[in-house]
Amino acid sequence: MSASQLRGGRREQGLHRTDRPDQPLVSIITVVYNGAATLERTIQSVLGQTYPNIEYILVDGGSNDGTLDLIRRYDDRLDLWVSERDKGIYDAMNKGVALATGQWVALINADDWYEPDTVARVVEAVKDRASINIVHGDIWIHYPNGHRKVKHARQSGFLLKYWEMVLNHPTFFVRRSYYQGRPFDATLRVSGDHKWTLAAWLHDPRQFLYLPVVLANFTAGGASMTIPLKRVLSEGRRVSHDLGLGALGTFIGQLTRTALYVPQFLKLQFNQFVAPLTSGRR
Repeated sequence: MSASQLRGGRREQGLHRTDRPDQPLVSIITVVYNGAATLERTIQSVLGQTYPNIEYILVDGGSNDGTLDLIRRYDDRLDLWVSERDKGIYDAMNKGVALATGQWVALINADDWYEPDTVARVVEAVKDRASINIVHGDIWIHYPNGHRKVKHARQSGFLLKYWEMVLNHPTFFVRRSYYQGRPFDATLRVSGDHKWTLAAWLHDPRQFLYLPVVLANFTAGGASMTIPLKRVLSEGRRVSHDLGLGALGTFIGQLTRTALYVPQFLKLQFNQFVAPLTSGRR
């Protein structure tokens, strides 16, 4: 432990969770930085899961807004929490995965939250299915004005290769053994989950299991709605290059991202401002 790192939770007291008969240990990780306004909802959605064998880990990036005070209030119910400066969200995710001890690992951010039976659904779905390494499903997207809409995972290899992260990362449950040697690219700002997922898809799309149910809730707004095209193209180019899509694949990706950028932006604006006005009409 570095001199600047703070730690707490049950594991610091020598209390460790383990696999049980027919109840594999599931590690859930929340990364947070100055998330005092929303973190408690995330914590409660994990602690309120119907599945009984969960290891919950929080990775804080050195918050100064009261987040640590909130975390300490849950110290006896969290398995482990650490707080220190990091190099961004994907660096924090890598730290969390490295700290996990469960058979399965899930990442839920500090402004998102799970449905009550999410973990139980996932564990039941993968029982006796050793070929599955990644489980995912649908999400509710919540807009700042209170409107919400289901986002179904788009199981399209073309869109995943040449556009963006069309699967719902807040719903991902991944075998911990599959994470070994496969960290998130911490040098990316917004596309680390896309790059990781595309690499896994190119490795073998059959290792993905889609559950057609809502597993998590995602808060839209801020950076998720205002990523500039320049960054989309820059990181998209990096992803294509690093995963060996070649010059043609990189060109197709840049063309696709440019063509779909404005329609995607308009769709977000529609769901934010127009859909709430029409949803109440009979």
